[in-house]
Amino acid sequence: MKNKLVENLIDAFKSVMPIAIFVMFISFLIHIPNHIIRSFAFSSVFLIFGMTLFTTGADISMVSIGESIGNSLVRKGNRFLILIVSFILGVVITIAEPDLLVLASELTSIPNYLIIAMVALGVGLFLLIGVFRILRKMSYRLIVTITLITIMLLLYFTSGEFVSIAFDGGGVTTGSMGVPLIVVFGYGITKIRSDANAKGDSFGLCGLASLGPIVIILFLGLFFKTDSYFDTSTFISNNGILENFIQCFFSSLKEVSVSLIPVLMVFGISLLFGNKVSKIKLIRIIVGLVLSLLGLTLFLTGVSAGFLQTGYLIGNIFASDAHKYLLIPVGMVMGYIIIQAEPAVKILNKQISSLTEGSISEGMINLCLSIGVCIAIGLSLVRVFFNIPMIYVIVPGYFLAGVLMYFAPRMFTTIAFDSGGAASGAMTTSFLLPICIGACEVLGGDILSYAFGVGSLVSLTPIITIQALGILYERKLKVKESNTFNEEIIDYNWEAV
Repeated sequence: MKNKLVENLIDAFKSVMPIAIFVMFISFLIHIPNHIIRSFAFSSVFLIFGMTLFTTGADISMVSIGESIGNSLVRKGNRFLILIVSFILGVVITIAEPDLLVLASELTSIPNYLIIAMVALGVGLFLLIGVFRILRKMSYRLIVTITLITIMLLLYFTSGEFVSIAFDGGGVTTGSMGVPLIVVFGYGITKIRSDANAKGDSFGLCGLASLGPIVIILFLGLFFKTDSYFDTSTFISNNGILENFIQCFFSSLKEVSVSLIPVLMVFGISLLFGNKVSKIKLIRIIVGLVLSLLGLTLFLTGVSAGFLQTGYLIGNIFASDAHKYLLIPVGMVMGYIIIQAEPAVKILNKQISSLTEGSISEGMINLCLSIGVCIAIGLSLVRVFFNIPMIYVIVPGYFLAGVLMYFAPRMFTTIAFDSGGAASGAMTTSFLLPICIGACEVLGGDILSYAFGVGSLVSLTPIITIQALGILYERKLKVKESNTFNEEIIDYNWEAV
């Protein structure tokens, strides 16, 4: 485990340092207050160590728990039980997701418990549908197409504020805790099948789980109205740096601890129902959970104590300047480099590389994610500057994603939707979104209508870029096979002569 820690530490350092260096450079151009920069610098250190501990812990705990539950259900062979557990798993890992709690608190006209319960229901229902698809060998494209058509129909009956929040809700529900658990759980379930497509069908569960809350929140929008007022005073802390970090640490510790309880409950119930785990493996899982708890706490402390207010001020100060439109390329650069620091993305990429035996590499997925998020932030800031309604961006985007599904290889499509679900996490909601909020406040736009929606675009654009990669990958493979075949014919004729 020591070697793994060192490897993850180096990886985390490489991910966070480009962000820190770029923000430091920006701070000299727009004169961000010194105490904010100091908080940001400390936060970067918290992010590095938090990512290191969480990635290591998730590798030996979340992955093992998901694999253990999946394998246990497969051994029992009861498909009805598999579906019931899938639904419960989707609900419990969503209820205490920290980013979901933030989203629920922003919908002031809807009780928090209602929005959390309905979103959890959406994740549970669509995780069940995803597992049912695996068991019955159903078309992923067909299910996604039906879901997207349903979403598009609901869009025309829902207010503008709900549109942005609904699509953001789809991104926050598959967070750092849920992604590794769902991906490996899906892989465990595919072992009940023995056909050639089983491994490829293990992907796509996170993508479906992200679509469920969008449908549910848009449906709620038919019956509820949300206030257009958004309080930005929470983005600037009046406490000292040390006091702010201590406060954020204990707040994050509470959130992460609560989010682990449902996971432990599901794992504990599986043990009671005959899921046998060796003593050594159980100890490794416990150690991994402790590392995950501490790592995610440090990570969330960093983004809450430093990144949130830094992002808000970058947007606020840039938008107040005569050269305000420079914020668009600056934001795009930040989007390109910041996605590498998203914990859920790092875990998912490792699982993709492992389960595809390296045929789809981490570097390949990372490049597509970076390009996708770069485009997403550019579109988000254009919306802020020119007050473009979310529906004018999201409808063409998902239409393009839906069309690409029928041209991209099956595995690339499922991986694309999983990656989109994982991309919008803590770094998006705590740094990229505040940039848009800060700019929108200065420009006098409606924050819920025009600043929100960053998470949804961050989730959407990787779906497009990764499927486009799949199409190019398949064409390149066909050309290579064709050239190899022609070379064999030439060699054969030469020998015959």
